[in-house]
Amino acid sequence: MIEGEIIKFYRKKAGLTQEQLGFGICTLSYISKIERGHTACSAEIIELLSERLHLDIKKEILRFENLGNQLNQWHKAIVMRRLKEVDEINIELKKIPYIKSSKYAALYQLLQARYYIIKMNYKKTYSILQSVQKEHPSLPPYERNLLKHAWGIYYICNCISSRTENHQKAIEVLKEIEKDEYGNPEYNYDLAVAYHCIDSRVMAYVHAEKALRYFRETNNSIMAITAESLMLLQIGNDIHLNLEELTESYHNLIHHSELVQATDKKGMLLNNLGFEHFRRKDYAHAHKFYKEALSMTNKHSTSYLQRLYNYLESGLAGKIMRKTSILRKAQEGLSMAKNLENEFYHLLFKLFILLTENNLNKYYTFLEKDALPYFITNKHTVFINKYAKELYDHYMESEDFQRAAQISKVLIDPN
Repeated sequence: MIEGEIIKFYRKKAGLTQEQLGFGICTLSYISKIERGHTACSAEIIELLSERLHLDIKKEILRFENLGNQLNQWHKAIVMRRLKEVDEINIELKKIPYIKSSKYAALYQLLQARYYIIKMNYKKTYSILQSVQKEHPSLPPYERNLLKHAWGIYYICNCISSRTENHQKAIEVLKEIEKDEYGNPEYNYDLAVAYHCIDSRVMAYVHAEKALRYFRETNNSIMAITAESLMLLQIGNDIHLNLEELTESYHNLIHHSELVQATDKKGMLLNNLGFEHFRRKDYAHAHKFYKEALSMTNKHSTSYLQRLYNYLESGLAGKIMRKTSILRKAQEGLSMAKNLENEFYHLLFKLFILLTENNLNKYYTFLEKDALPYFITNKHTVFINKYAKELYDHYMESEDFQRAAQISKVLIDPN
């Protein structure tokens, strides 16, 4: 009975025992049965108990009955990336005092975890997910799969800044989701991102395509743009692909993002388009797109670090910027990475600075002793392959065959 849950919450809030609440109204055992929903009770008794608790029971019942609908609407807003609505519902839900002690407690906490992922508060996300696992060991099927989904997103988002979480872990937990129980194909997008980050292009494309189909069916324009951009990244790996056609596809998505006023998606697309030009050694266009993407990015975010690094790397490779300017901005990136406690970009900017300064002895030493071990520990496959090959070529050229042989083992088995 809903009345029982509400009365129990407000009794505890008032600091009353069951006996004190029922004094002169009904017995202690009867109060216990009401709170556990084990008995139907008269409207008169409920009214008397409510009066003692200074409670408008009809209003609270109405709010409680609407709680499930509110949570479903919150989840939908999160999936659709309707950020204003997400914040508004979050504020309304916080006004419901008994939400964490109701039958919806686990669902509310899991959606809170997803909310804090959007807000990039990963410490809070981790704390909530740990709490749910501890307090709710036997979750219903939907919540159980939502928990796995939330963990998967957490591992992806927190991967770069953590020494323990990685994309492989995200793949493992997301693959455990029972799609028929969950009924939310959105997780395919997160699975695609995880596969993309370990350079598994076919699997990334397959799951991005599934996600795109779902987002189109549900008229989720923002996430449809995101899924399609991920598919373009996989196609773009074929450097023989016509760059003009690929660029046109990106500009179409950029136009769509402008129509739905998705500035963050436009920035992402510009950055990705810059990457497509960079890997084809068209550094001038890459630099142009990276610069525009950087100008649209929050300076206190990991995305800014990524785009700043890309911007400077293209400036150096294409000899578009002066070295003094590159080094000054790279030092800024190094300081920002330190302030954000982002070890990944701290290492990348350190390597970049040493390379720009042409301090090759320190560069290769730092790469072997600090950077590459970090990439291996955190299973950053793309960077393991890139920098292990670079080290291998360096030692072969310097005829240090013993070290070259050691590095070759990393290239054969990066784990």
